Amino acid sequence: MSIDHLLTQLDLRDYQADALAYADGRNHATVCLPTGTGKTLVGCAWACSVLAAPGIDRILIVEPSRFLVEQTTEYYRQHTTIPTEKLYGTTSQADRRNQWEQGTAVVTTPQTAHNDIAQHDFDAVVVDECHHTTGQHAFAELMRTATFDRSLGLSATIPPRSESTVEELVGPIHRWAYADLPDEHVPDWLGAVYDAQYPPSYREISGVLDEFRQKLDGTQFAGLPELGRRMLARDGALALADTLERDTVMSEMMGDRLRPLLSKAPDLHKLEACRAALADHEFEKAVLFVDRVCVAERLAEELDAYNPEVLLGRLHSSTGAQKQLVENAKSDETDLVIATAAGEEGVDLPAADLLLVWSNVVSSVRFIQRLGRIMRQTENRRLKHAIYLATPESPDYDALGRGIRAADEAGLNLAGIDSDTIVAEGTLNRVVEAVDSTPSRPDELATALNKPYSAVEDLLKKGVQEGHLCYVYSVPSDLNEWRSAVPGLAEKFNLSGDSLNIDDGATNNLSPTASDRYYIRNDDVPLLRTEYPHLFATDDVRLSASFGPSHAERSTHSARGDAATVAKEMDDTLTDADRFYATISVSSSQPPYSIQLSYHGTAIEPVITAICENATAVATEVSGRIEA
Repeated sequence: MSIDHLLTQLDLRDYQADALAYADGRNHATVCLPTGTGKTLVGCAWACSVLAAPGIDRILIVEPSRFLVEQTTEYYRQHTTIPTEKLYGTTSQADRRNQWEQGTAVVTTPQTAHNDIAQHDFDAVVVDECHHTTGQHAFAELMRTATFDRSLGLSATIPPRSESTVEELVGPIHRWAYADLPDEHVPDWLGAVYDAQYPPSYREISGVLDEFRQKLDGTQFAGLPELGRRMLARDGALALADTLERDTVMSEMMGDRLRPLLSKAPDLHKLEACRAALADHEFEKAVLFVDRVCVAERLAEELDAYNPEVLLGRLHSSTGAQKQLVENAKSDETDLVIATAAGEEGVDLPAADLLLVWSNVVSSVRFIQRLGRIMRQTENRRLKHAIYLATPESPDYDALGRGIRAADEAGLNLAGIDSDTIVAEGTLNRVVEAVDSTPSRPDELATALNKPYSAVEDLLKKGVQEGHLCYVYSVPSDLNEWRSAVPGLAEKFNLSGDSLNIDDGATNNLSPTASDRYYIRNDDVPLLRTEYPHLFATDDVRLSASFGPSHAERSTHSARGDAATVAKEMDDTLTDADRFYATISVSSSQPPYSIQLSYHGTAIEPVITAICENATAVATEVSGRIEA
C-alpha cells in the first residue's frame, strides 16, 4: 500500500511535503501549521503513509467537534481509499460497536474515544487541535490512557504553556508560520467551530419542551416548544428564562414547569467555549456577536477581564450615550466588544482581528460581512478569524450549518470550514430558515443569502402564501420614504431631505413600503412580540380594517375599533385554514395624517393579533413624529 495508491486527486505543496517528511521521520510528531494551510491534507497523507508500513493496520483520528468529525470523515472518503467510519455521542451502542470494528480509519471526538478506546485496538492516532491535550481535557485523558505505536498531532497554535505537555503526550513540535509560506497560500478568513455541549440539566428542559410539543401538536401554539428549544440551544437558559419572565403565551403555558428547571441550569452553556476561543487566539481586539440583550449584558460581567464594552443600539441608550460607548469600544484599553444586531447597526465599529459568533442567526452573516471590511490586516499578516460557538445535537447545529453556508455564498470563504459538508436545502426552505427567531428585512436577507433583492422578495411572498412566514412594519427614520411611495406626491410637494415641512395634511397620506417589512416565522411571533416590543402597541387607536380569505375577496369583511376589537372580529370570521389579505387604515385630523398598511398571512390568532397591534404601533409612532 502506498501514498500514491491511497491519496487521490490531491498534490502536496512544498511546505506540506516538508511537514509530512518531518512526521514520517519519527514515530511521534507534532506539526504546527497555520489555520487554512492544509493541516488536514498533511494528516491524511500521513495516515496513508503509516497504513502502508508493516504492523500498522488501523488509525484513530480525533477531532474536537462534531462538525469537524463530519468534515474530516468526508475529506478522507473523498480523497483516499481508506475505509473510514465516524462516531460521536449520538451514535447508538449497536451502531457504535459496528463502526468501531469496520473502519480502517475511525474519526471521532475525544470524549467518545476516551469512553470506548479500551475495547478497541488502534496502532496509530492523528490528534487534531492537539493544543487541547493538557489538564483534564478529554484529549489529554485519551492520550494518557491509550497506547499508540505512531502518533501525529496537528495544531495551528500551541501556547508556550502547553508545549511540554503536547510533546510528552503526542510528540516533538515543528512549526511553520505564515511568513514561511507563499502569499497565495495565505487565506483571508480563517474559520473554526467550538462545540458547547448541552449540560445534563438542559436535556431535562428539552424533555419538558418535547412533552409540550406533543400536547400542542395541531394547535395554533404548536411552534412554541420548538421555539423554546432553539432559544435554549442557541443562547442558553438565561435567554429562555428571560422570555418566560415576560407576559407571553409561552410564559403562561409553560412557565410553571420550566422556571424551576431553568433556575438550576447553567445560564450560559457556551461560556466555557467562548473563553477557550478567546484564550486560543492572539488578538488585539475581539468582537462578540450576540442576539439577545440579556445574554450580552451577562457576558460583559463574565468576561470582565477583557474590559468589554457592550453595544445594544438606540433602543437601549440615548444617541449621546451610544456615541460614548462606541468611542470606548475603539479605545486600546477595550479588548472585547460585545454587540447585538441592533447595537452594530449604523455604528462605526472599531477595527478588530477576532470575531466570535455566539448566536447563529441570519443577521450574524450580515455582521460578519460588515466586519470583514474593517478587520485588520497588518504588516505582520494578522488575519481575520471567525469563530462559531455551537451546541451539538441541537437545533443550534442546524442553524450553524445554514450560517456557514450563507457566509460562504456571501463570499466569505472561511478556510478551515468546508461548507460542502452542509446538506443543501431548497431555496425557499433556506429563506424561511434564514428568518430564524430574528425579524429580518428583505435587504438583510438578500445580503445574507447573496441573492438579488427581487428574488428574495418573491421568495418571501411565497413563504407567506405557503403559511411559513408573516410580517410587520417598522417606521423609517425619514417619513418622506413613505410619502414618496404615493405616486406623484413627492414631486407635487417637492419632498426631499429630512425636514417634514408639513403645511398640508395631504402630505401625510402615508403608504408603507415592502422594504420596511420585518419577516418572521409564524411559530416565532411570540418571540417577536417579546424581543421587539416597539413594533406592537395596544393604545386606544381606532383602526379600520377590510379583509378576506383571498386577494380577490380582500374587501369582503370589515371591522372597526381598537387592536383587540379588530383582531377578535378577524379571528372570529376567518378560520385557521385560511390565508388572509387585509388592509388596515388609520386616519387622524389632529395631527393630520392617514396611513394604509397591507398585510397578508395565515389566519391564526397570534398572527392576526400581531398585525393589529403592529398597525397600532405604527400609527402611534407616526402621530408622535408629526406632532413633534
